[in-house]
Amino acid sequence: MKKKTLLIALAIIAVIAGGCFKNHGKPADVPTVVGLDALVKTNRAEVVRLFLRGTTNRIPADAFADLPKLQVLDLAECSFKDVPQGVFALAALRDLYLARNGLEKLPPEIASLRNLRYLNLDGNRFAAVPDVVARLSSLKWLRLNENKLAEIPASLASLKDLRRLYVRRNSLSAVPEVVKEWPLLEDLALDHNPIAEVPQWLVSMPGLRNVSFAGCRIAKLPDDLSGWSNLSSLVLSGCPVPETEMKRIRAALPKVAMLF
Repeated sequence: MKKKTLLIALAIIAVIAGGCFKNHGKPADVPTVVGLDALVKTNRAEVVRLFLRGTTNRIPADAFADLPKLQVLDLAECSFKDVPQGVFALAALRDLYLARNGLEKLPPEIASLRNLRYLNLDGNRFAAVPDVVARLSSLKWLRLNENKLAEIPASLASLKDLRRLYVRRNSLSAVPEVVKEWPLLEDLALDHNPIAEVPQWLVSMPGLRNVSFAGCRIAKLPDDLSGWSNLSSLVLSGCPVPETEMKRIRAALPKVAMLF
């Protein structure tokens, strides 16, 4: 009996030594991985954050397979024109960086990312906000800086949990009307758009904490600024605001950090 037990133990040791276990020789817990080479060498099942920013080589079709815990994926500056299909199977994904890739559209499959909270589309070639963005119901933070947008569509009213919107350096001529549909919005950055007027309804959104119009064409704010008494910061640098208007704004919002 002892001899039989010894033989079984030796057999188990031989299997382990032979590398038959999938993760043999790989770390048990590697939540953050940088680069495709590192991903190959690690325990994919435990990866939480994957950073591939600036990858110049072609991303393999199976690069995102077997990543059940992945929450953060950085694919910025990878020079692809279409989002790799494997991304859309990442059910746990919460943060997705697609900045500066020359994208002009997003496929409808991105709507399958039901847990997505952060989407960075900065520095692409969007002439319009992709319709599918309106279906990302868990989104809290949307970045659309440095695109070619002349408007933000009313369809985005469905994003009731949105907290932060950054649309710097586009072609917006007015504060988008859809903004009033986001009751939880805290941060709004519309810098360097040809916006000349701040509507009264925007000042009536008491949840706002940080508002930025740097480089816009605004010379005057609405007469009643009481709705912004809880603002943390207001940026109007580069706007043609006269000195008398600056004094009025400072007097109306004495606790707000301002930049003219």
